[in-house]
Amino acid sequence: MRGKKFFNEIIKDAGLSVTRGKGRNNSLVSKRNECLAARYFYYGSIKNKYYEEILRLLVCEFFLSPNTISFLIQNLTDQLQSLKQKDPPLYYFQNRWPHMKWV
Repeated sequence: MRGKKFFNEIIKDAGLSVTRGKGRNNSLVSKRNECLAARYFYYGSIKNKYYEEILRLLVCEFFLSPNTISFLIQNLTDQLQSLKQKDPPLYYFQNRWPHMKWV
């Protein structure tokens, strides 16, 4: 069948198969959550957006459902309180996550 050789060489090659653990990488999830909390704080404190608008923006940025984002935000209250107490300037966010637009 046409394309089978390519499939077997590239996709089914024994050298490419890597045994992975199931589930998510916890360090990546915690980094995502830290960035999510920072974005939530940024939109609420610096950009003065309303809750519904913040959720809409975070859904687009993080590809998570509004319910998941709400749940995560409730679990990230310590990080949000820390950000509120520190009241970091805008360049803190720009330096920490330079791949995101902060203006």
